[in-house]
Formats: sequence, C-alpha cells, structure tokens
Amino acid sequence: MFGLEALDVMIGLVAVYLAFGMACTAIVEAITAWFNVRSSNLEAALKEYFAGEVSQGESFVKAFYDHPLVQALSKGAKGRPSYIPREIVGQVVESLIMARNVGKSLVEAVDSFPDAPEINRVKGILSTFVTRAAGDVAAFRKDVEKHFDDAMDRASGWFKRYTQVVALVASAVLVIGANVDTVEISKSLASSPEVRTKTMEIAAEMLKDAKAKEERIKTTLGQDKDAVKEAVERTKESLEVYNRAMSGMESSGLQLGWKKPSRDRDFWWYLTKAVGLLVSIFAVSLGAPFWFDILQRFMQVRASGASPRKTET
Repeated sequence: MFGLEALDVMIGLVAVYLAFGMACTAIVEAITAWFNVRSSNLEAALKEYFAGEVSQGESFVKAFYDHPLVQALSKGAKGRPSYIPREIVGQVVESLIMARNVGKSLVEAVDSFPDAPEINRVKGILSTFVTRAAGDVAAFRKDVEKHFDDAMDRASGWFKRYTQVVALVASAVLVIGANVDTVEISKSLASSPEVRTKTMEIAAEMLKDAKAKEERIKTTLGQDKDAVKEAVERTKESLEVYNRAMSGMESSGLQLGWKKPSRDRDFWWYLTKAVGLLVSIFAVSLGAPFWFDILQRFMQVRASGASPRKTET
C-alpha cells in the first residue's frame, strides 16, 4: 500500500507541475507573440546568411523579403513570415540573381554582384555554390536550400535558448507568487488521502485538457496571424490557464499562496522553503508538454497497478 501511496504523491506533484507548466507555456507563447520572436529569429538568420548587396545600395535580405513569393507568406507589405519553406528560398535566390541579369549565365550573374566576394559576403557564398554546381541550376538551388537549413538550425537554437530564459523567469514569477512549494505540497499529499484522491481526479481531467492544447499548438505552429491579435489571444489564454491552475489546485485541498509569517520560523524553515520553491521553479519551467508525458506514464502505471488490488478485495 505504501508503494501505491508514494505513486499517488508523485502523480499529485506532477499534476501541480503540469497545471502551472501549462500557465508557464502559455505565458512564453504570449511573450514570443508580442515580440515576434520567431519572425525576428528568421530575419536575423537570413541577415547572417545573405549578408551583403544584390546591387549597389540594395540589401540582399531586403530584396529577398520584397520578392512576391516571400510577400505571399507575410502579413502585410511590411510583415515578416515566421517560416519559409526551403524550396521557396531556393527559387527566390535564383530569381533575384537572374532577374537583374537577363541573358547571362548563373556564373556571370553572380559575378555581376557589387564588390569582391570577400567584401560582399553573399556574393562569396553564392559564388561557391555556383562553382560547386558547375552551372547546374537544380544543384545550385539544393546547395542554397541546404545552407538555409543550416541557418535555420542556428535560429532554432537561438529561439530555444530565448524561450528557456523566458520560461525560467515566468516560472519564478508563478511559483513565488502562488507559493508553489514542492516540499509543502509533498507533505500535504502524503498526509491526506482526500487531497490525493481529489488531485488524482484533477490530474485525469488535466490530461484531456493538456492533450487538446498540445494539438492546438501543433496545428497553429508556423501560421502567420496578425501579430497584435495573436499576442492578445495568447495573453488572455495565459491568464485563463493560470486562474484554472490556481482554482484547480486549491479545490483539491492544497494550500497555495502566502500566509502571515509566524515568529517560530528559523533558519531551517527558510532553507526548506527556498529548496521547495527552487525545485518548483525548475520543474514548472520545463513546460506543459514535458509534464504531460510524465503524467500520462504515471497514470498508466497507476491504472495497471490498481487491477490486482481490486481482484484481492
């Protein structure tokens, strides 16, 4: 029986982490939407990739974004897409080269770019691709697309590091503000069968809610909406998710929030509190998808372990 109780305590803890992890994930989404982080990252990667000029005084990146194929992926004339298919990149680069050099070969067209290759970086990169392709346009496009994929890998790394920092900050605000203390929550779950039972019910409900949210994120990822409208939607969603997390955990009997400090609190109390909050901050910052998977596995183990006990009774 002790093993089952311990599992229930773990499920309760994971349910708390998932509840606040969902709020944390929603906040991160809202912040990235407000600051157009995905499209900004893409533009930064393109500026690194295509640094230089396509003609005297005209930035290659500006010409790239002004191309009709890229404009079709953007929101408005000054908008920036958050995702560009690699095939579009190859077509646009070839178009920018040849449109300004009608009647010339690919080699001649790239050679007509201003400045020497070592000065105009994009000219040096494209000259390398042209030489390697030996005049084959299809091979040239593939090289451009492969290099673009490498640039996007770096952009993905930038985005991941950015969201990790934002998630840690958001998690700290949520955890400290709501006093989500892992140590205290564990004690409450271990000492109260009623709290464990209610938390188990909430965990089952959250699995359905988290699954629906995960599917929505997958279907909307990479879609270009009005930036302000999306940011407002994400902000409202983050507030709703936070309120649901608080009400759900409090309805289970867990005591969240701060109370008036008593005089008998010593150094060890403060140390334990700091450890409990730090563990919660790190756990919540991992986000909803991580804890959704963990909770799903724990619930499966709980379900498989429950049937033998039923047969005994």
